[in-house]
Amino acid sequence: MRRAWRAAPRARWVAAVGLVVAAVVVAEVVGGGGSTDTARPAPPLPTKALRPPAVNLTALRGKPALIDFFASWCAPCAEEAPTLRRLSASLAGRATVVAVDWDDSGGAARAFVRKQGWSFPVLADTSGAAGERYGLIGLPTSFVLDPRGRIVATFRGPQSEATLRRALLEAA
Repeated sequence: MRRAWRAAPRARWVAAVGLVVAAVVVAEVVGGGGSTDTARPAPPLPTKALRPPAVNLTALRGKPALIDFFASWCAPCAEEAPTLRRLSASLAGRATVVAVDWDDSGGAARAFVRKQGWSFPVLADTSGAAGERYGLIGLPTSFVLDPRGRIVATFRGPQSEATLRRALLEAA
């Protein structure tokens, strides 16, 4: 009996820790998955353009940029796609939106871009190497770059236009 009494507090403690961890995960998902990173240099972008022009980090310097990783088969990416179209159209040159198609086939990705009416640069990461260098763990994921080309914020999951705009303004 004495041994069972000692095990009970430990089991309650383990259950409490499990609940706290679950609450943090739920808060991350419900809260939009945004995080403010300590500024770190952005890794190179893929060189192949699905929708020209091809851009690189040097071309993006001087103003904030949003790098959004997506895939044609990703339902949350399709949910976020109209937001990216509206955001890009409303920036009027104050910032740049660049999409990176991750680990996808060219035909499906091009069809996705056409269907969404994207007019901003879309790059192809067919090997997944760029996503790996960025630390991609899910789709969609957006990285906000400051004018010096450093990642200053990361957003996982579909985001609102207001959230992305605010992050770009803060990065300026």
